[in-house]
Amino acid sequence: MGGEAGPRVVSVLTEVAALDRAFDYEVPAGFTGPLEVGSRVRVPLHGRSVRGWIVGEGGLHQEPKELARSLGVGPPADLVELCTWAAWRWASTPARFLATASPDTIVVQLPSPPAFRPPADAVSPLGLLGAEVAACSETRVVEIGPATDPFELVLGILGTVGSKIIAGQSVLVIVPGLAYARRLVGRLGRRGISAVDLADGWDAARAGWPVIVGTRTAAFAPAPRLAGIVVLDADDDRLQSEGAPTWSAVEVAIERGRRAKAPVVLVSSCLTPRLAGIANRTAAGPHELAGGWPRIHVADRRGADPRTGRYSDEMVTAAHRALAEQPEGVAVACILNRTGRARLLACRSCAALVRCERCDASVSLVDEHLVCPRCDAVRPVICAECGATAMKVLRAGTAQVAEEVARLLGVPVAEMTAASTEVDLSAARCVVGTEAVVHRLRKTRLVVFLDVDAHLLAPRAGAELATLRLIGLAGRLVGGRRSETAGSVLLQTRAASHPVIEAARSGHIDGVVAEDLEVRSLLGLPPVRACAVLKGAGADELGRMLSQLDLEVRPLGEDRLAVLAPTTSRLCDALAAAGRPKERVTVAVDQEPV
Repeated sequence: MGGEAGPRVVSVLTEVAALDRAFDYEVPAGFTGPLEVGSRVRVPLHGRSVRGWIVGEGGLHQEPKELARSLGVGPPADLVELCTWAAWRWASTPARFLATASPDTIVVQLPSPPAFRPPADAVSPLGLLGAEVAACSETRVVEIGPATDPFELVLGILGTVGSKIIAGQSVLVIVPGLAYARRLVGRLGRRGISAVDLADGWDAARAGWPVIVGTRTAAFAPAPRLAGIVVLDADDDRLQSEGAPTWSAVEVAIERGRRAKAPVVLVSSCLTPRLAGIANRTAAGPHELAGGWPRIHVADRRGADPRTGRYSDEMVTAAHRALAEQPEGVAVACILNRTGRARLLACRSCAALVRCERCDASVSLVDEHLVCPRCDAVRPVICAECGATAMKVLRAGTAQVAEEVARLLGVPVAEMTAASTEVDLSAARCVVGTEAVVHRLRKTRLVVFLDVDAHLLAPRAGAELATLRLIGLAGRLVGGRRSETAGSVLLQTRAASHPVIEAARSGHIDGVVAEDLEVRSLLGLPPVRACAVLKGAGADELGRMLSQLDLEVRPLGEDRLAVLAPTTSRLCDALAAAGRPKERVTVAVDQEPV
């Protein structure tokens, strides 16, 4: 006589970040809800109730605690495995990534995916290129001009893998911004293609919608079966998390495609060192590449009349022309990567720099007072050296420049920075702001870099490529040089013959990319070597642990260390083996030692 089967026991990984191991829980009688790997549940843990994910079958314990209740559908099993890999890759815990792959609300029922109607056969050059790169189950980089619309490329890819989508598979399209994702979903819908925005369609993605579009988190979109992955603007910094874990949607897409044996297409207009190191690269034709860059004008400030200040004659002339050519809306955008008002002042009488009397930091001019941005000290506008009350601005911020440009051009000017929540552009004819302008503005006639040298000569690795990428993004606002109706980008510089300036003017950037890789090779920087930056009180202790594992450790400053290894696998294995010190430490894998 056979014995009755005992209650089912499942293994649950909780959301508690400090606990990276799973615990066993018994499924109580009458429990309702999904119980497959990835399903979300609530469980008791150390006297409190926490959320978690079922990650497998449990062991045989005498009296395990019971599951409290179901929290509905979670990511599929293969995505749970991918999250475990990501935790190793970026020195974190699987729970961090499982949270990214899970819905914000409880999902108990999935919708039925619509039928997929493949787009018409690709006939445009970009459509044919998309069909070509999607035909192979491998990772491939596709280079296009920054102002080139990749939509036909996406259609070509969807057409090539259409039979797989009809059979129930999905294509992930990853883009760097929420607005970008919404626009792309709308454009695909107008072409009769069933696409969903992951931001408000997690359940549709989990059900296997034909096309799933989203931002960085779409790399962990819960599609149960994959036909392919497309990453647009794969060089965009927004595709990598700034906070730990510093994971990259590009790297996750590459690994996910490898596991699913699905093609991964990384589209870029300015290759990062990582993208340049991928063997399979395809470029649009030379005419297409160069034509996707904007018309570049250079205002060489080396011989300029100092009385013109920060605004060249070329800038003023070009701005008035743009305002005349575009009589409505924002016609001019000025980029300056310094926020606020006057950021560096000097006395007009004795030329002494104006500093805070308390902490010695440079002060700003705010509402006719000198204000220290470090310690918030406020004092009247009086020079501490000679007592004079007249100051001159050596370095202005966006707020001050916006006021000056408004007086200079005689038009309403709006300020736009990363901290700006809502910017009223209804009456603005010009926008002054930081790099946020190229991401938040849709179209303009002229983009002016008031101080491109501040970007170009920044003391960090990759500054040249970052500047070139920023110029390319500005080109999207004015259009590519092939269009007769396109605007232009004006660069104010004292380094007019710099290779980056020349590359932007010609539209041929391979030399800048190659030089950046050569410098990285000489200095042993990523991606030539793997790197992680340790921050916090426990950085020194963890650094000693990693030194004992034969990794190179470099000091970067107070409570900051750089750890370098010959390969990423070597670095990640060492971080996993070393564990964590008692004191708090943040590990930023893939961050450069600056």
